[in-house]
Amino acid sequence: MTRQADRVWDAAAVLAASNEWSWVPDGAPHVRTDEYLVVAYPDYFLTPTSARVFGSDRDPAELVDEICDAARGWGRDRLWWRVSDFTRPSGLEPELVSRGAGVLDRMDVLALPLDGDLPDLAVPADVEVRRVTDEQTVRDAVTVGNDAFGGAEPTDDQIATSLLEVQQGLGDDSSGRWVAYVDGRPAGSGGYTLADDVCRLWGGGTHSSLRGRGAYRAVLDARLRTARAAGATLGLTHGVVDTSSPILRRIGFNRYGEERTLVLDLPPS
Repeated sequence: MTRQADRVWDAAAVLAASNEWSWVPDGAPHVRTDEYLVVAYPDYFLTPTSARVFGSDRDPAELVDEICDAARGWGRDRLWWRVSDFTRPSGLEPELVSRGAGVLDRMDVLALPLDGDLPDLAVPADVEVRRVTDEQTVRDAVTVGNDAFGGAEPTDDQIATSLLEVQQGLGDDSSGRWVAYVDGRPAGSGGYTLADDVCRLWGGGTHSSLRGRGAYRAVLDARLRTARAAGATLGLTHGVVDTSSPILRRIGFNRYGEERTLVLDLPPS
């Protein structure tokens, strides 16, 4: 990747990069238009059916009806929506609330320019960080993620799919995942994906029994350094308002706005 040295990461550019953040697994049913993306993820995902509106001038009710119809067409009866204060049309969130949608979580949009010196995250010497490259490190990452965010024990097929995903990024560092170990136990995990020169940081979490030992900072440090070396000029993430966001802001990330996840039950058509 060629580093875009003249890129200016002002608030508008950061929010645009955040709004463009989406992911569709190989083979997942989805509908993508210039206005929106709706995806039917595998059932074991915590948010198995997701909708994101990139921007539209249409009537919110018309837009919601169209997206809900797509989700119902896959046999889904619940839809998770990502919205923000900058979502267009501005009436989308009130329309969802009027249909009974409730807020599941609130996330701060956080970003850190990577064109200067990286912050010293003071990673403790007794924290070991390993890149996820094989079945065991995949399972260790899942162990941390399930404790931090919830989730069922993965099947062997799910482990194999996750392993294939991380191996695809090993050659060019276009993506990656790491696990931090404390006292030999998996304590923290997190990944990133490059979108041009934006490092999208995702899945950062700490095992509840090993919090406060530096695992979160260790995994973040590994991701930022690897992504910058691969050409990233911005680290971008969505931090939970009450947990990870304060940590990231103390490190040097700036807050640019808030994203919310709303859950809407879908009545039969």
